[in-house]
Amino acid sequence: MVENSTRDINSTMNCPQSREEVLAYYWGKLNHEQETVKRCAGRWSSVAYLRGGIFLSFFASLLMGAANAWSLGGLLYCLSGGLFAGFLVVAFIHEKMQSELRIATILSKMHLESLARCHRQWDDISVEPIEAPAGFAPISKDLDLLGDSSVYKLLGITRTPLGTETLKRWIIDGALADEVALRQQAVAELKPEFQWRLKFRLLCEQLSATRSGPSRFVDWCESPSWFENRGWVILVSRLTSLVSLLAIVLLVLGLAPTMVGGSMLLAACAVNFGLSILFAGGIHDDFNLIASRSDQAAHYISLFDMASQFPAKSKKLKSLQTRIQRTDDGAQPNMHKLGRLVFLANMRNGMGFILYIILEFLFFWDAHVLFMMEKWKNRTGDRARGWFSDLGEWEALCSLAKLAADEPDWVFPEVNPTAENSAAIVSGTSVGHPLLTEARVANDVQLGPPGTVLLVTGSNMSGKSTLLRSVGVNIVLAQMGSVVCAKSFSLPPLHIETSMRIADSLADGVSFFMAELKRLKAIVDTAKKHDAKNPRRMLFLLDEILQGTNSRERQIAVSRVVRKLIDGNAIGAISTHDLDLATTEDLAVACQTVHFAEQFEEVDGVRVMTFDYQMRQGIAETTNALKLLEMVGLGEKDDE
Repeated sequence: MVENSTRDINSTMNCPQSREEVLAYYWGKLNHEQETVKRCAGRWSSVAYLRGGIFLSFFASLLMGAANAWSLGGLLYCLSGGLFAGFLVVAFIHEKMQSELRIATILSKMHLESLARCHRQWDDISVEPIEAPAGFAPISKDLDLLGDSSVYKLLGITRTPLGTETLKRWIIDGALADEVALRQQAVAELKPEFQWRLKFRLLCEQLSATRSGPSRFVDWCESPSWFENRGWVILVSRLTSLVSLLAIVLLVLGLAPTMVGGSMLLAACAVNFGLSILFAGGIHDDFNLIASRSDQAAHYISLFDMASQFPAKSKKLKSLQTRIQRTDDGAQPNMHKLGRLVFLANMRNGMGFILYIILEFLFFWDAHVLFMMEKWKNRTGDRARGWFSDLGEWEALCSLAKLAADEPDWVFPEVNPTAENSAAIVSGTSVGHPLLTEARVANDVQLGPPGTVLLVTGSNMSGKSTLLRSVGVNIVLAQMGSVVCAKSFSLPPLHIETSMRIADSLADGVSFFMAELKRLKAIVDTAKKHDAKNPRRMLFLLDEILQGTNSRERQIAVSRVVRKLIDGNAIGAISTHDLDLATTEDLAVACQTVHFAEQFEEVDGVRVMTFDYQMRQGIAETTNALKLLEMVGLGEKDDE
């Protein structure tokens, strides 16, 4: 089954170099897989009918043979045997066709979602839902990091639980400059590997049905031995196995009377049957912790094989391969050993059931297989968590590499460590919002140095909030090790705090204004904790804060809040409608002012307001609230 997953994936191709080529690549792959689904579905149905017909014919001939119909009992038995052999062959072919159909269906879904991500069609993208930690929830909501239409949804091709958890952790925590550089090198190396990443992702997709993933297996690896208080079970099963083998040898060679050999065999089977009744359920629970299905274990083994055999050149990927490739204690050889044991444990499922029953009665098969697994666990189990953690990093790096490949015009940012007392500046050219479509408008942006604040003014709907979110989301991507939506982008390691989408809480009895004050207090307190020794600079993004009070008090309050943040060596930006904020005593020297503006044009004799979303220097010179009132029919003339 694992071999089938490589179908049409290892074909050679030129790596797409432009967005148009990327889209054409996904469309071509999608059309191919959809044609495969149609072809396989038709054939699968035909073979299913054939399979059923052969089985009914086998059953009918078997019954007629038993009844010695037409005095042809022997011939009918031979016919039923041939039909059964034919049934097994057709069943094998049918299973292969079903596997091919399933893989083509999965690949079609993957390519559809790739196109949806390219076009930011969020409703067509399915990801495993995750929750933001309480302390990170406001930032996630403000910058669209973990919910719908989010950074997580843009990157979320991870399908194993540890891969998803790794991606989530990278979004929340980011990394310092050295680690970012290592991830960037790994992402750059994986970026052109369209086919390799597709095969790797397909294996992960096939594992996604078991959402517990390797977590239960890792828990088993770190748990006490099942035989810790049941050592006598394996001793008794070994004894009954010796008795069964001896009885079989005596009976086959005729060295003992049938009564003696048969009695020995029946006694051993009776003891094994009793042990199975008492302990097989608990043993099977352990088997399910290790791998509930043989193909699940096989897929994980294939993932380790792919990771270990990738021709890595970057330091990050080489380091991730270290624990996997080591011949004695690495994941690759040891997971192959465990895979063989999983096959023996899963003989009870599927076509091996009859053989399993025989072995269970003769030798108490389950106990021997579990004992071998426990020996494997004692020898290598303490390293399993590290192996799967590394595999999660591979998956997260592949998600970053896919974004880099899907957006070939985006660039890797420069994340520079901030030396003590040095200036911290966020600077970018043609910075756009990564979650918007290719129709996004880009602007050059600079935040910092410390002691300054970027004050963004402008009309309603002109692009102030989008600018702040563009900066914030690109910073999050940058500190993950990803490409960013810009022509150039540089920054120091940053800790982001935001206040953008504050809501009141009826349940807690908190008004909108009080909720916003609490959020601002938390941001100021965080800034105070960032001393010169902190490796991260504090960055704040405040959007139209303190709207719940009168304009005079709001101006004073906003200037005080921003002053406290600046005095704490934080850098950041604030958007506002208050055109006089830059002239207040607290901010007059610190403000770097930019603005957005609306334009008006005549369309079919009607004056229409438009926006170009281009950032300009200085304070906004116009407002548009009254003009918007007129446009929706609430102007002064509409009252006449």
